[in-house]
Amino acid sequence: MKKYLLKIGWILLVFSVFISCSDSEEEEADPCASGPVLSVDNVRVSIEGQSTGEISVSATSGQAPLMYSIDGINFQNDGSFTNLEADDYNVTVKDANNCTDTQMVTVAEVQEVSYADQIRPIIDTNCQLSNCHGDNISIPSFETYQDVQANASGIKFRTSGGTMPPSGPLPEAEVKLIADWVDQGAPNN
Repeated sequence: MKKYLLKIGWILLVFSVFISCSDSEEEEADPCASGPVLSVDNVRVSIEGQSTGEISVSATSGQAPLMYSIDGINFQNDGSFTNLEADDYNVTVKDANNCTDTQMVTVAEVQEVSYADQIRPIIDTNCQLSNCHGDNISIPSFETYQDVQANASGIKFRTSGGTMPPSGPLPEAEVKLIADWVDQGAPNN
């Protein structure tokens, strides 16, 4: 508000001028205030010396179309990235307004775990017993690779938590082998 003095003869008048902005001069809302929000859905480890890692992301909010990148330069329509080496990746989602959200995602490197040479012997020694996953029809059989593979996530969860086998926790090295094998996609190798 500006004040002006006006002297007319012996009378002094003070008046104020109010200046206001019209609607066209108001600040526009920030389009990125409701920009995209990135979520990491899945990360698969990379086997030592190979490019087998995977990252899967999705996003909510933002103005369609949403584009995804692992380097901030090359964008694609979906949030799946495969054939990745072990490394840290800056995964970015960008919307039509060029609003972005970025998260650092690590693809870890692990040694390749062999089902036949490493996992099957653990199963045979600790699980595929007559009082457990052998002859007991009330719980899944671990007789074949397909049986073990179908239950791989549960096996990882229970062995990591120390609740399987019921005779007591497995040694930490065996728990890690199972976790690494499951994280590699539970391959039949």
